[in-house]
Amino acid sequence: MKKLIILTLLAVSPFAFADNAADELLSAQAAYRDALKAQSTGSNRIAALQSELSAAQARLKQAQADVVGLQEKLREETAAQTQADSTLQAASKRLDAAWKAARSTSK
Repeated sequence: MKKLIILTLLAVSPFAFADNAADELLSAQAAYRDALKAQSTGSNRIAALQSELSAAQARLKQAQADVVGLQEKLREETAAQTQADSTLQAASKRLDAAWKAARSTSK
């Protein structure tokens, strides 16, 4: 009886090993596909992030140029306002002097 069991086990063992090898092959293939998919997904995310970063850097560069332009316009407008204030002050003094002169000649 022992011999029969041993012979049966020996006869079935190659099939068991073959099944284990086939299962391992299928498992390894699935793991490889999963790893490949993860790598591809990661590569796609990296490419998208690089693209977003490049666009953000371009927007930043444009914003910095806008800031410089606005600062220059502000300086120009401030200078023009200072000139307008001076002109108004001079016109006010002239008007005051003319008013005083007109009043003193009418007396």
